[in-house]
Amino acid sequence: MVTMLLASTLRGATHAVDQLAPSSPRTVTYIPTAGTVEPWGGLHAAANRRMLRRMGFAVDEVDIATAAPADIRRALERNAFVCVSGGNTFFLMQELRRTGADAMLSDRVRAGTPYIGESAGAVVTAPSIAYCADMDSTDKAPDLNDYAGLGLVDFHVVPHRGNLTMGRAAQRIVDRYAGTLDMRVLTDRQSVLVKDGQARTLTA
Repeated sequence: MVTMLLASTLRGATHAVDQLAPSSPRTVTYIPTAGTVEPWGGLHAAANRRMLRRMGFAVDEVDIATAAPADIRRALERNAFVCVSGGNTFFLMQELRRTGADAMLSDRVRAGTPYIGESAGAVVTAPSIAYCADMDSTDKAPDLNDYAGLGLVDFHVVPHRGNLTMGRAAQRIVDRYAGTLDMRVLTDRQSVLVKDGQARTLTA
């Protein structure tokens, strides 16, 4: 069974990380790729690295947009956790597909590697990411031919409810897909813990 923590922000999920797995080695493959096409991406990645280190993780950062597939595979295999951060969901999925990291990542998570997904990193776990077009620009992923997600969960995370800059986009998604998608709508202080075949919403 998959073990995942899906959140709007890493900061809002730090309280729940200990519930992912018992005292596993605190090594994490950190994937900042979604944020590299955003002007705030560098500062955001630095903040996330600090938070992970404060939680006791040794951070092994891998940008899948620039790393060789063999290096991505080795990083996923040598670390006990994986954390995929926020940014543009469509660019992240484009690069996951282009490098084959989509299959590598899915295989590791299904084999038991605990997964932490923040914003875009949470959205890509869904069956489809098309619903996120109200929040993220598809223009940043010109080579992405379809919007299938990783399919690690059977619901769709909608991050950033109530957020000053992205809250309106989150509400548009909720209004558009109410009754047609199974959505887990999260504020920046909430996360979904997927463990033992169950999904629970937690609040910091």
